[in-house]
Amino acid sequence: MKVEENYSLKNLNTFEIEAKARFFVEAASEQEIFEALEFARNKNLEIFVLGGGSNILLSDAGFEGLVIKNNIAELRITDYGLTVGAGENWDDVVAPAVEKNLAGIECLSGVPGTAGGAVVQNIGAYGQTLSDAVSEVHVIEAASGRSKIFGKQECEFEYRNSIFKRKPGKYIVTKVILMLNMGTAPNTSYPHVKKHFEKKPNPTLADVRQFIIKLRASKGYLIMPGYESYKTAGSFFKNPIVSREQFEPLKPLLGDASLNRFWEVPNGMKIAVAFLMEQAGFQKGYREGSVGISPKHSLSLVNFDGAKASEVKALADKIKLAVSEKFGVKLEEEILLVGKF
Repeated sequence: MKVEENYSLKNLNTFEIEAKARFFVEAASEQEIFEALEFARNKNLEIFVLGGGSNILLSDAGFEGLVIKNNIAELRITDYGLTVGAGENWDDVVAPAVEKNLAGIECLSGVPGTAGGAVVQNIGAYGQTLSDAVSEVHVIEAASGRSKIFGKQECEFEYRNSIFKRKPGKYIVTKVILMLNMGTAPNTSYPHVKKHFEKKPNPTLADVRQFIIKLRASKGYLIMPGYESYKTAGSFFKNPIVSREQFEPLKPLLGDASLNRFWEVPNGMKIAVAFLMEQAGFQKGYREGSVGISPKHSLSLVNFDGAKASEVKALADKIKLAVSEKFGVKLEEEILLVGKF
């Protein structure tokens, strides 16, 4: 295990923010994770586990502890699911599952980042959420160094959240077991996907995967060779969930339900944050100096030209204030803020 000091993380986060880790190590096995944790304990360091860097905003001040780049690789496919190392690139997990006719994660095609990060974030897109497919999550508890297996319920999955995200640095995900469905029809429940396949009533998993990739590319959310991409962490904010009482005065502003600006969920109503942002004055292509909003999607804050994290955070705070003042709705970041802000 090689520990490096004052290590630049600029090329390890999709915002491409310049930030340095006081200490940095790459871990390709559980043993190297154990060694990294021992190093952190001996120096009384806070830890941060880095995956693909696709859902974080690093502080300009960097990270004063130990950054552990989780590179644990493993991918085993059976007739009922997958065993996946936390360091595997997420789309390299989806692709072979689709090829093997295993349904359950096809709509998560093209999501950037690693499998470990996907679990922490509980990624979701186009009608699917990763937690629906999770059977077990294997972790190392940072404080004790002990291995532990979490069942789905113990992971406390919520909308773009989990126990691992709520308690950063407490657990390090090493692998995840996914239960998928051999030969089941793909998920086409999302309105845009459903509409696309109206004239093709029996699409294959591969058909849906390819369409999802095109959809993500059209929004500038795809980080793959051959596609235009931006320096962004994707969707910066969660779609807010409000009570039905809070929703009533907002309903006239949101228009007809067919416009897909709101959805009913078990604990209230979910509202399309992109619409709220646009109505508050933050449309696609909005720009303030080096930062702004993607010309392809309102939810994507972008580093256009050497922006600092403080500039991204300032724009995010400005958006939150404007939406709150106009609609009375509080926005919450989907991305994780790392370091001091």
